[in-house]
Order: sequence, then structure tokens, then C-alpha cells
Amino acid sequence: MAIETFTWEPDDEASGESTLKTRKSQFGDNYVQVVGDGINAETDTWTMSFGGVAEEVQPIVDFIRAHRGYRSFLWTPPGGELGLYRCETIGQQRRPGGIVVINLTFERAYHP
Repeated sequence: MAIETFTWEPDDEASGESTLKTRKSQFGDNYVQVVGDGINAETDTWTMSFGGVAEEVQPIVDFIRAHRGYRSFLWTPPGGELGLYRCETIGQQRRPGGIVVINLTFERAYHP
């Protein structure tokens, strides 16, 4: 099965965060030994919002649900490079006037 691409643009700014995984050993004299944890030791997450009438945002929700939280898709973060990402959580808000806002958090995935 081909890997699909997430092509929608968020309404406002996208907020990204990178975490570098390390392993640490603390010794009694406050000396700390630190090493990187694996070849994919950096995790990236991006949080963003998409809003509009239900007919506009439903294709986004359908795309995320079709990937069921474990299947990766291609996405290019703002100012970044195309990569594999997953989304496990869909937050929804219903606003007056039939406006729907969905909040998604993408996490970088790695291909084996």
C-alpha cells in the first residue's frame, strides 16, 4: 500500500517541539555520564488546528482516522523536510454558526 500525504494547511501557527532522548548515569560525586539513546534519538511533535464548517474539516478527520494512529503518512512541517508522521489524537470543538475546530498532534515516525 502506498504511503499517503497529508496536504492540508493549518489555520494558524503550528507549534513544534523536539526532544532528544539520552541515557544518563548519575554518580555519587555529581558526575553524570550521558549517551544518545539509539539511532532515532530525536522525537518531534507538532500541534496544529484546522477550522471551518463540518464539510471542510471532515476530510481531515477521515484521513487521520483511516490511518488509525499507527499507520504513518507523509507530511512536511513548517520550514522542515518531508517525513513520516503519525497522529493518535483528534481534538474537536464545536462553535456557534456550525464551525468545527479540530486539533491534531503529529509525532515523527521512523521507518524500519
